[in-house]
Amino acid sequence: MSPPGPLNEPSGTEDFAVQIATIQPRLYGFILKRLADREQTLEVLQRTNEVLCRKADDFQHGSSFTAWAFTIAKFQVMAFRKSEGSGRLIFSDKVSQLIDRTAADEAAAVDERIPVLRNCLERLPNADRELVQQRYRDGHPISLIAEAVSKSIDAIAMRLSRIRKQLAECVRSGLDQETGYEV
Repeated sequence: MSPPGPLNEPSGTEDFAVQIATIQPRLYGFILKRLADREQTLEVLQRTNEVLCRKADDFQHGSSFTAWAFTIAKFQVMAFRKSEGSGRLIFSDKVSQLIDRTAADEAAAVDERIPVLRNCLERLPNADRELVQQRYRDGHPISLIAEAVSKSIDAIAMRLSRIRKQLAECVRSGLDQETGYEV
């Protein structure tokens, strides 16, 4: 077995699989931002993973795996829009370009925010953290969460709104501290 390469450079089949598995949440978010539909996002994510595996030999070692994967995802989103777009509102290429940032910019922005968000999540009280995980990590509907904790749907929705605002402020101030200027 060859020695592992730099973090951004898969050196073998096992490392490549780890890179693909690690990037899944970020690819999901990247695709969801462009399609705004969870079912479509899962479909395009699956297509993206198929292309990543099929083109594994095309990846140039020493380049950014993340940027490469995001570029493939971007093209899969475009192909999906073209093939599945009949009867739906489809953005023009110009609008899509305005929405899209380059894959490298997207990866850098997410890389910067994730550790700060994790730190902010760790600061939340356990009950709030569990609520966030059930809703956003596990994807449970608010009605199911409300039923499980014997609270109203409105109460859970309001609590999640407050937690999101608290997390957004925490991330903003965390980024301000890291960069030395306001976001």
